[in-house]
Amino acid sequence: MAGGLKIRFLLLCTVSYPTQPRRCGTAAAAFRRRDGDAIIRETPPPMIFSGDAIVLRHGPSTCAVAPAAGGAIAGWTLDTGNGPVDLMRRGRAGAVAGGPAFDLSCFPLIPFSNRVAEGRFRFRGRTVTLPVDPWNRPHAIHGHGWETAWTVDGRTESTLALSYRHRAGAWPWPYRAEQTFDLAPDGLSVAITIVNEGGEPMPAGVGLHPYFPRPPGTVLTARTGSVWTNGPTRLPERRMPVPPVWDMSRGLCLDGAELDHGFPGWDGTAILTWPTRPHDAVNGTVPWGLSLTVAADPLFGHLLVYAPPGEDYVCVEPASHMTDGFNRGEEADAGICVLDPDNHLSGCVRFRINRNMPLV
Repeated sequence: MAGGLKIRFLLLCTVSYPTQPRRCGTAAAAFRRRDGDAIIRETPPPMIFSGDAIVLRHGPSTCAVAPAAGGAIAGWTLDTGNGPVDLMRRGRAGAVAGGPAFDLSCFPLIPFSNRVAEGRFRFRGRTVTLPVDPWNRPHAIHGHGWETAWTVDGRTESTLALSYRHRAGAWPWPYRAEQTFDLAPDGLSVAITIVNEGGEPMPAGVGLHPYFPRPPGTVLTARTGSVWTNGPTRLPERRMPVPPVWDMSRGLCLDGAELDHGFPGWDGTAILTWPTRPHDAVNGTVPWGLSLTVAADPLFGHLLVYAPPGEDYVCVEPASHMTDGFNRGEEADAGICVLDPDNHLSGCVRFRINRNMPLV
């Protein structure tokens, strides 16, 4: 039964997405396409700060993107009556020019999210061996996009289109990856696309890896179907109902939380709620009294939550598949899609700013 369900899901992924790659919000109006290349309708004066990040602005919202550092977001701020506040963890300035992307604010996960066990998997009779990540031995992690320089295809004052092309190598399928960023006064949308440019079917997945501020009192709300516990090298080991200590359905205070887990069956919505400012706290850049909704397309059925002990951030990562999904064919909801030649996989994640929202 599991095998039959998996086949049906893989076929769905190859045919259910539109012919054109997905765009969020008004980004579609800002960019036209011709022969596969994005063309700008208007070219505003360049807005570059140190490290060659591109700065987008729309009303009180400002977002910096670093194409050379994995196409990552380097910072996203909101101007308030008390000055600018960080809606994503502010990236390290020295990482903007060339990474690593995990020192920035949000990076793309493409052509897969999270870990691949020992960098190996089999697909249709072929053994694929990927380079092991030096920070996450003995596994490969997060694909190629976060370690690749992206090309600017077009931009306006508040939108940006990036892409890169992967040539076949250890990952034996060539593909094109695209990101579009659309900044609004009350939010940010990021669309991610992968196109199979080879002559054979290709397994694929996508996701985003954002870092958010986690001051004391931060609450995360999300509804998921279950959770995977991890083995000694942080690969999924056992699926179980979400225990009360990790239950986010009515709001989980992250104080003291230690999470690095995958939650399948996610309904596509997560809410981060930041507390009101303590009387003895300085304003700083903490988004006191605000909340942020993460709203993802149905493609993103898995939520990865990383809340390491002793750190002041939390990662809330929408993903299309489970960790080590290439090696979990027995799981009906593993989430890996198979793209036929010239087919693509696209999804959009929207980050919406909420003001004065209750915790639950």
